[in-house]
Amino acid sequence: MIAIKSNAVLKTLKNETSVLVEVEPGITDDLIPRFAALPGVIPNSVSFTSSQDAKRIMEEELGSAFLDLQGENPFFDTYQFNMEKGSVNIPLLRSMKEVHDAYAQSSYVDQISTNVRKFSRLALIVGIFFSALAITLIFNAINLSLAESKSSFYTLKLLGSDWNFIKRPFLQRAFYSGLLSGGIAILLFVIAMTYFMLSNDTIGKIISIWNVILVAFIMLLVGFLVNLLSTNAILNRFLTMKEEDLYT
Repeated sequence: MIAIKSNAVLKTLKNETSVLVEVEPGITDDLIPRFAALPGVIPNSVSFTSSQDAKRIMEEELGSAFLDLQGENPFFDTYQFNMEKGSVNIPLLRSMKEVHDAYAQSSYVDQISTNVRKFSRLALIVGIFFSALAITLIFNAINLSLAESKSSFYTLKLLGSDWNFIKRPFLQRAFYSGLLSGGIAILLFVIAMTYFMLSNDTIGKIISIWNVILVAFIMLLVGFLVNLLSTNAILNRFLTMKEEDLYT
């Protein structure tokens, strides 16, 4: 999902501008609802940083060099939020009586774009790695489970039983087991995506319900196909074994 939607993330970021607002000293009112109500502001993007927090952050970053800046706190209480590019109105923000100054920050988009591209590639590589690991573990687990019955397979084959007759109950169990595991994965995925979409307006804009349904369908399909195909491949291998191979 991250790899596929990275371009949509970049498109959304390029349509938004980060705005930093410094408020006048002595203002103790919570201005988050007021800024969130401004036209073009992304409501969930509004955040507050106190002057003391800003000073502490700078002290942590500069270390001993910060000792040269001792004295009155030079920082203001600040609010930061994202606005749609066409809605940015810095003069309007500066005209508010609580506002000391306001700035529009556009340069951050290029840095974020680079990081999003790197992260999407990393997410894709990690996803492929864990998918291969999961398939390997599932295959080995099924192999160990069926290995206990390989002598029974050979006996049934000698008695003239059809391969499809021998495989049918195991393939049915693999099918239902795959559906169950896929269903559990889908449930966890839908809960996670619902939380992210409701808690962040930006993610809600980028990812649609149809994206979630598509990924959920793929998860369900993969869930039973991996079990089914792995079980079928292992059963075919056991059924082609010779007697001397049963105990090796």
